Amino acid sequence: MQICDAEDVQLLKGVVSKDHIHMHIEYPSRVSISDLVKRLKGRTSRNL
Repeated sequence: MQICDAEDVQLLKGVVSKDHIHMHIEYPSRVSISDLVKRLKGRTSRNL
């Protein structure tokens, strides 16, 4: 949620499973989806 707030990304729907997550997001065109995913995965892996 912190990364989404910082990047002006809206999390519309999310489902958390045991070993993966599905997210439906809305993001501005100035945000690269690959950079966003890299930030989400990086922070999550460090927290785990």
